[in-house]
Amino acid sequence: MAWLLLRLLRGVDWSEVGYALTHLSSWQIGVLLVVMLFRRAVLAAPLALLIAGLSYLRAMVSDVAAAAVATIAPSPGDVVLRLAMLRSWGIDSTDAASGLTLSTALFYVVRLAAPALGFAVWWAAQSFYAPFAWSALVFGAGAAVLLVGLLYALRAERTAARTGRLLGRLVVRVRPTSPGPDVWADRLVSFQSHSADRMRDRGWLALLSQLLLVAVESGVLVLCLAFVGVELNGPTVLLMVCSFMVAYPLTGLPLMGAGVLDATYAAFVSDHSALEATDLVAGLLVWRVAVQLVPVVVGLLTVAWWRRSSSVSPHSHRRTA
Repeated sequence: MAWLLLRLLRGVDWSEVGYALTHLSSWQIGVLLVVMLFRRAVLAAPLALLIAGLSYLRAMVSDVAAAAVATIAPSPGDVVLRLAMLRSWGIDSTDAASGLTLSTALFYVVRLAAPALGFAVWWAAQSFYAPFAWSALVFGAGAAVLLVGLLYALRAERTAARTGRLLGRLVVRVRPTSPGPDVWADRLVSFQSHSADRMRDRGWLALLSQLLLVAVESGVLVLCLAFVGVELNGPTVLLMVCSFMVAYPLTGLPLMGAGVLDATYAAFVSDHSALEATDLVAGLLVWRVAVQLVPVVVGLLTVAWWRRSSSVSPHSHRRTA
């Protein structure tokens, strides 16, 4: 990977990259802002679908705030923030924990399945390509294992009860005043049953929204590349989209795989097309600003707004009481 990065850096004209980044027109910036809003709506869809009583707007607020925290602070800070926000909005704790767990699981299932989708599209439109096939096989197997485990967990009430009792015994040893194993077993069975019902009702919609997210992410990258001057045609767009899908699991690395994903993607696409590495790097940097930097700024402002509103609301209640 270091070799790929060094190779990419040597072939980049950074003056041209800087020019491309600073000469986006106002209408292009406006289009990117609209696209980013749509992307956030797709990202928040599983939360809105899987957490009872959560509005779509609040799901988007929670998602962008947690994304900002996850970018600048280690996990599980984003999960703690999500749960705190949901509690402040009156969401039941079981609903909140169940929805967050299910949406996260589906997110990783689709993220690992993306290379298989990219390989299938490339094979159908062009030809069999062994590197894509190997990536599809490795990551697809991981997606299948995770999906099977999720489906089993949603059906395994007895396993949930046994796991709850085991957790209860461990907790009692550490904190003798905590509830006993049977209480923990009941809690975990209730959590498992609630999750199974929610997935049965809306799980397929949440899964479709995650598949849509992969397409949206690919489209945003192609749009950013076009805005920095990359000439688009059918074969080029196909290569861009399928390569991004195959590399999509790298977005699970810290900072969405910054550096690693960019080097892998730019080196591969430039090797298999007439596109210049300089143009690809410029487009990737615009993409990073759009999908990372802007959401972080908005997310931090959202966190500040939420903390202020949640601290003010108790006083307003006391005044009206």
